[in-house]
Amino acid sequence: KQWYQRRVRAAPGYPPYQGYQPPMAYPPSAAGATPHPNAAPPAPAPSPNGSYCLYVANLPETSCKNCLLYQLFAPFGAVASVKPMNNVNGLNHADDHWFGFVNFKNYNDAYAAIHAMNGSTLNGRSLKVDFKSEKKK
Repeated sequence: KQWYQRRVRAAPGYPPYQGYQPPMAYPPSAAGATPHPNAAPPAPAPSPNGSYCLYVANLPETSCKNCLLYQLFAPFGAVASVKPMNNVNGLNHADDHWFGFVNFKNYNDAYAAIHAMNGSTLNGRSLKVDFKSEKKK
């Protein structure tokens, strides 16, 4: 046998050599360990129908809000439903505030949509996208 083919005996008390083991990317998680900075935050509780609801604020003025919401959020995953809404300020329709709710079946799809769409600009308006929070009474 060649010198590089010889089996090396392990020192007493040590396990035999198993070959090269690549280092772990991150140490195994332990109780109280800090999460990775890019890790998704803990999932909020899903709505009663089992979907994750996103709040989308500052939508631009278009004739079909349902179409707009589906077109914006469909690339991130299966959209369960959309619901555009309007907060009308009197008779001046220039001051109308359009917002909406988008429901995703999967938490990871919803988180990806928030990460990609929050702060993005659409028709000169900066969108605000986040998980829907409970209404404060």
